[in-house]
Amino acid sequence: MAQPVIPPHPADFDPFELDILNRRGAFSLPPKDVCDTLVKIFFEWIAPILPVVNRQEFMRKYHSPNGTGPPILLLQAMFMVAARFTTNQQSSDGRSVSPRVFHKKTKALYNAGYEKDPVTILQAVILLGMYWDGPDDLTECGIFYWSRLGTALAQAYGMNDKERYTDLNHSEKSLRKRIWWTLYTRDRSVAAAFGRPLHIDLSDFTVDPLTESDFIERDEQLQIEYPYDMAQARFFIEYVKLCQLMDLGLCLKLSSRSTQDNRRTEAAQCELGLSEWLAFCPLELQWRQSRHTFLSGVLFSTFYTIVCQLQLLQEPGSSNDAQKSSFHAASTVISILETLYSHGQLQYAPSFIICHAVVSFVTLQHQMESSMPSLLHAVRLKLDANLEMLEVLSQTWPIARMMLELFQATATPAHFDRLLTTAVDDCRRRSSGETNDTSNGPRSFQRSRLRQVVLPQSRVVLQLLARTSQNRMTAISRPMPDDIFSDTDVENESCELRSGDIDLNGSPDAYSSALETDPSAILQNLQEIIRIGRSNLYNTDYSS
Repeated sequence: MAQPVIPPHPADFDPFELDILNRRGAFSLPPKDVCDTLVKIFFEWIAPILPVVNRQEFMRKYHSPNGTGPPILLLQAMFMVAARFTTNQQSSDGRSVSPRVFHKKTKALYNAGYEKDPVTILQAVILLGMYWDGPDDLTECGIFYWSRLGTALAQAYGMNDKERYTDLNHSEKSLRKRIWWTLYTRDRSVAAAFGRPLHIDLSDFTVDPLTESDFIERDEQLQIEYPYDMAQARFFIEYVKLCQLMDLGLCLKLSSRSTQDNRRTEAAQCELGLSEWLAFCPLELQWRQSRHTFLSGVLFSTFYTIVCQLQLLQEPGSSNDAQKSSFHAASTVISILETLYSHGQLQYAPSFIICHAVVSFVTLQHQMESSMPSLLHAVRLKLDANLEMLEVLSQTWPIARMMLELFQATATPAHFDRLLTTAVDDCRRRSSGETNDTSNGPRSFQRSRLRQVVLPQSRVVLQLLARTSQNRMTAISRPMPDDIFSDTDVENESCELRSGDIDLNGSPDAYSSALETDPSAILQNLQEIIRIGRSNLYNTDYSS
């Protein structure tokens, strides 16, 4: 079966560079049926979240028989992203079609400067930022690099300035607006998920908010307006609004000027923003299990993850209402993941869905301190469901395997049994009329220390802030002094991976001792692992 048409090479392109690209297979494509499958996957599952390609224009070039096909850099980048969601596809030489193969081809074309069109280059850079196979893809040459590079290129091309849009026709203007706001969403989601600083400042751009008309494609020569998917347009507009809400609270923790009071204020503002967003969200995008759609699931998974992060942001001083809200939010995230799975859609979920699963797990694990046995059982069921969804996600996104292994090590049945026994004993004392429950009284803390935990399969060394059991003191009627929770000294230990080392601090109970861990510390350490991750060697610097 014939392959898609590749446009002629640029006349002024260096023949030596062209020979290198040919040797690297940068221009080779799978059979036509495989290409068609990848294109279909891209526009059905990826384009709604990354609306950076005009579908009608692309498909016209893709089916063109006269040598005016789509730019090869953009085509390989689209195949790279879409290949993540394929199974059992074969390339022309009989090898499996893998994202890594297309990733190498796309990078080779980009590094050689093969394409000259700024929009095509920027489209490819955004798609390159979606490649995520392992921790090494989150280093200086991975997601963060491409995300920052895309923003810098867009600013250099003037896409952050609406005055530069004046002389553009409708299609060009709309595409550039969608590209800019896609970069904005990537910047916010990366910052919130991985603890990275923001790169796009609100004062640095004047681009107007997106409207539904920005998703309408027009043929300016034929004066034809093509139909568009209204649900996809509304989804992305609402997704941008959610990312804007992250500015109010979630990303404040990345600032060195952040204080606990500031966090409470920003969290309250974000809560108000979430309430307003929920009130005006289009009805067809509001998620209900009985009327589930892929886009509503992804959108509200993002919404409830922000709710969970708000509660984690306020630890350890969050209110009971905030904890109840976060429990409901984390449970809903898991329900959305399970519904996506039951509809055969979880395998097409974007990579940030893994961060949603991580945040929901950490939030629920915090609820394990409850003295209500029934709540403990409910939390345990939700945590088990979360692990099952991470297992499914790991089949598409290999990085999810590392998260799964960590959580399996820090949420064992033995840990749950100990918590349940304590909760049952407390409940028995209350049922017999004993009044020595001092859950509202002051608590004393022993010194915390960092423990090393080695994840045997992924060979990652993780430092967890082990929290010793909280000894509840006799309740006293007077208010607690402000300084009762003084800062504890943390004993820093080196974190180094040694060949063949799977011992956990030399103790067979090291996994168990790491279980009683501050959930926010788990999240911070996950961010640290991702930040410093390497494929074979992990060098840690905790100075920050």
